[in-house]
Formats: sequence, structure tokens, C-alpha cells
Amino acid sequence: MSNNNSKSTKTPIKLNDIYYKNAADIDTQKILDFWENNDITISTSDNIDEINIAKHIFPQLFIIALEKVSSEGKEEKIAGTVWGNFDGRRGFVVHLATRRDLRGIGLGKKLMELVEYEFHKLNCYKVHLFVEIHNTKVIDFYEKLGYKVRKDVITMSKTLRK
Repeated sequence: MSNNNSKSTKTPIKLNDIYYKNAADIDTQKILDFWENNDITISTSDNIDEINIAKHIFPQLFIIALEKVSSEGKEEKIAGTVWGNFDGRRGFVVHLATRRDLRGIGLGKKLMELVEYEFHKLNCYKVHLFVEIHNTKVIDFYEKLGYKVRKDVITMSKTLRK
């Protein structure tokens, strides 16, 4: 007798099932699609041309977490991303995202550890990141990693290209 209420027999993915690649090795459209589907606000500068340039400036700071989809390992699905930038003194974390179904397994923490390790190798003094107003629920996550909310700065932007 079958039970229609039975749950899927697929084993949930674990952190040690994830592997990491440089973003230069991943199709940029797949990265954009991933961000769009996982709570990242896509701005006008988040386009294929701009990201393709960024993927090669500090490639070690643009890390993609992947899940193998096939047993041969030829198919992969993005599980998370972290994109770091460096100005010679300070690091900046841009677009940390984990797939919705993988949140809570430590993937975001692992991605931050990986990018911070790369910042350390660059002799980075301090790392900054921005939290969008619609996403303040992640503040606790960052505070647990040692980041502090700053109240002494105001972020301002100016778009130089249209």
C-alpha cells in the first residue's frame, strides 16, 4: 500500500557535498539568474558585461559554491555566491547569497570564510559590506561572524554611466 503523504527520499544536501569554483569558470547569465531568484537586488550595473569584467579583476574573490546534480559531476547547480572587491586596503563583500533551500546549513558562513581568507592573503586591513534595507534579517548572521553595524557613516552613490 502506498502512502501519498510520504516525503521525498532525496537525501538533503550537506555542506560537505558542496564544492567551490572561481566565478570566471561559471556562465555569467547563470550567476545573474541565481541572484535574481535568491533575494539579491539586481541593479543596472549587475549586467553580463560588467560582471564579466569583475570576474577577472580579483578572480580569487569571486567564489561560486556548486552542487553536483549528476553522478558524473558534469552538471552543476549554483548553491551560493560571494563576490569580493579590494581597493588595496579595504575589502568589500558584494552579493553574498545562498540558495533558499540551502539556508541554515553553514554555506553562507563557509563562503564568507573563503573570501575572508583570500582578503587576508591580499593583506586586507578591513572588510566592509552593505545590507539592503529589505534584507535586515541577515544582520544577526553577519554579527555572529564578527561584523559590526556602523552608525557613523552614510552611504551615498552617484551613477556615472547610464
